[in-house]
Amino acid sequence: MEQQLKKTERSGDRFKAFTIKVLVLFAAVILLVTAILDFVVLELSGRAMQTNVSNLIAANSRQIELNINSYLERTETISTLLFSDESYYLYDATDPELSDYDKIKREETINNRIVDIGLMENYSDFGIVFSDDHRVGWISHGTQDLFPEGGYYDTFASYITNSRKKDGWCFGVNGSTDRIYYIKRLNPNAILVSSIYTRELSSVFVYPEQLEDMTIRLVGEGDVILFSSDHSEIGSVLPEKIREGAKASGSEYIINTNTCSNGWRVICSIPTESILRENHRLRMITLLISVGMVALVLLIGLLLITRMSKPVDGMVTSLQEKADIDSLSGVMNKGAFQEMTADRLSREAENMTRVFVMLDVDNFKLINDHLGHAYGDQVIIRVGQLLRRMYDQETVIGRLGGDEFALYTECINIDPKEVVSAVKEQLGDVLEEFRKEFEKERASCNISLSAGAHVFCGNGISFESIYKAADAALYTSKESGKARYTVTEGGTS
Repeated sequence: MEQQLKKTERSGDRFKAFTIKVLVLFAAVILLVTAILDFVVLELSGRAMQTNVSNLIAANSRQIELNINSYLERTETISTLLFSDESYYLYDATDPELSDYDKIKREETINNRIVDIGLMENYSDFGIVFSDDHRVGWISHGTQDLFPEGGYYDTFASYITNSRKKDGWCFGVNGSTDRIYYIKRLNPNAILVSSIYTRELSSVFVYPEQLEDMTIRLVGEGDVILFSSDHSEIGSVLPEKIREGAKASGSEYIINTNTCSNGWRVICSIPTESILRENHRLRMITLLISVGMVALVLLIGLLLITRMSKPVDGMVTSLQEKADIDSLSGVMNKGAFQEMTADRLSREAENMTRVFVMLDVDNFKLINDHLGHAYGDQVIIRVGQLLRRMYDQETVIGRLGGDEFALYTECINIDPKEVVSAVKEQLGDVLEEFRKEFEKERASCNISLSAGAHVFCGNGISFESIYKAADAALYTSKESGKARYTVTEGGTS
């Protein structure tokens, strides 16, 4: 009897040991699964948060770029008012044949005109400098102090870098960081010098309240910071972390860059850590809750284990990811492009102008026939790279099949006429860039690029309708001789 009791006791001990092992294993599995689930949910949440912030930064950066382009264009337009009368822009103070009296009278007239023009904006400098450093108009003491030994003309003339418009923008002249200068040539011996205070640019910078940790910079040649929301950076070189982070993914900053019409760049950056700060705090809270849930589950598990005699099989669930990118061209495939474009077309907004572009490589079959299908694949790859390079991140780019590509973008609160003009200009640039990129193939196989675009103002257009309209425009380009673009319009603004 005693031996039987001991045997039963040993059996009970073994059962208890087995039960404890099962509970420990069960607890470890539950804790691990809970931790993984918590991590996955928070990781996805963090990525979604970064994506939303990235989109917000991109929109903000784009708006600042538009503001700065408008500001620069207004300054350049005002300077052209001096060309309204040849007596203003052809006057040459260095002409030895002019008498002192003629100089005084003509410069008085020019001065009056400069005063009238200069009152239109808050200029710190607005005057004409001649090749002998003689000046008409007003050149501030701040600018004069930069040239104690003269050399106004030679210094400013060296900043005229646009040979077509004969003008240029400059910053950091002789070490000065409080002014930005605009220079325009009037005649071989005279240039217009105008400037604004750097701090004036604060009026065109937009600061979203949701991104209080974001730094906005306007960067010029040589990565010199012309303006920054952190005023202490003005005049210094762009930090290496921001410079490198703009070129690589996985940076400790979220960075967006837009290029202005004169080559300056708007760079918005925000530390990734500041975006995820709340997410990290939430992770700690979630882990503590998870531990409590595991303890509760263990208690329930103990009751179940003591009563259950059969093992419980688990269930495994798998997830599949849908591929959206065309493996050859690197842009969206047909299905993903159509889905995203249709989704955007379904969203209604006031003053919306929608642009759909179709592009087709002319005589592409000759590439495959003469140079081989492998070479043809390389051409498709290069076309995809060209389109990604020529269009911004807001433009949806897709390959519909073969050598046919499509683009979709939207503009809000912009005059449709300006949109049409911009579309034509951009398509002209794309066709010209294609011609340069594929000069060798054009010579051997006569390939070119044809485009058709449809600009629709308003809402209520389907993907099929706008696709057909753009495709018809493309057909017109093809029938008209290829290597050209056609833009059609529809809807109401």
